[in-house]
Amino acid sequence: MLVIGWALASLTVISDPDLDALVGSVVKRAVVEYAPHALRPEDLGVVVLNIASGEIRQGSHLGDQSFYPASVVKLFYLAYAGQRIAAKKLKETSELRRALTDMIVDSSNDATNWILEAITGATSGPELGPAELKKWRHRREAVNRYFVPRGYPGLNASQKTWDWGPYGRERQGYGLKYEFRNAMSPAHAARLLAELALGSVPAAQWSLAFLRRTIPADDPKAGSQAASFVGKVLAAGSKLWSKAGWTSDVRHDAALFELPNGHRYVFAIFTRNQSGQGALVADVARWLLESLGEETRREAHG
Repeated sequence: MLVIGWALASLTVISDPDLDALVGSVVKRAVVEYAPHALRPEDLGVVVLNIASGEIRQGSHLGDQSFYPASVVKLFYLAYAGQRIAAKKLKETSELRRALTDMIVDSSNDATNWILEAITGATSGPELGPAELKKWRHRREAVNRYFVPRGYPGLNASQKTWDWGPYGRERQGYGLKYEFRNAMSPAHAARLLAELALGSVPAAQWSLAFLRRTIPADDPKAGSQAASFVGKVLAAGSKLWSKAGWTSDVRHDAALFELPNGHRYVFAIFTRNQSGQGALVADVARWLLESLGEETRREAHG
C-alpha cells in the first residue's frame, strides 16, 4: 500500500513501504559490515527519493531525525541566496559568485560565513546586550523563516560553519548550551535537492550550476565531495549535483543524480559517531543502488 507523504510542485511524493524496506535492509547490512567500528542503526539517517514521471517515491530510515548538518547546511544558504537574487533583494556581484563558488565547490567556511552575513545582514562582532542580541538573532534566522513554513519543520540553518569559533556575538547566538546550533534531517536535504531538480524553488537552475560535480569515473581529478561520497559509486556517464559535510563527529552527503539510463534519484545519507569511516557513505550508496537494480561504478568494487 502506498501512502501519500508530501506535495512538491505538481508532483506527488509517495511514502513507499517497499522502498522503506529496501532502505532498512541496507542499513542492517551497514551495521553488520561496520560492526568492528560499532556502527548502530541510530547512527545512520537515510532518505531515498526515486524521481519518476508524475511522482516521487520515498523510502527512509530515520529520515526525520535531526543531525548536526556540518557543511550540508550550505545547500540552504545557496538556495536562499538564489531566492533573494530572484526577488531583487540581493545583487549578484562577481564577489558574491566567487564566495558562493568557494562555499559549495571547495566547502570553504570563510566563504560561507561571508555569504551568511550577506544574505541575513547579521554580522559578526563583539558581544551584544539582550535587546540587541534578540534583534541580531531575528536577522540571522532569515533562512529559517523562509524554509520552515514551506515544509521544513525543525530546520535550523542560522549559524556559521567554523574551523575554530564561534566567538563574540556568534557564540551568544548559539545559546548557553549550544541549543541553537544548526540542525537538519536527511529529509530536509533530500527535499531541497528534489525541489531544485524540479524547479520548485526560485533560481533552481542557478543553484544547481554551483552544485554540479565531476564524476570520478569520468575524471580521476574530481574533487573529494564526489570522489569520497555518493559520486564515488556512480556509473560512468552519470550526472551529479551534491553537497557533502563532515566534522570529527558526523559525515554526510546529499546527492541528486541522473544515471546513464535516465533514472533520477536523491540520496541523503547522514552519519554520526563514524566520521573516521571514510568509505561508509559511499558503501551505503552502492548498496542502495544495487538493491534498486542499478549499475554502479565497477572501480568502486575493487
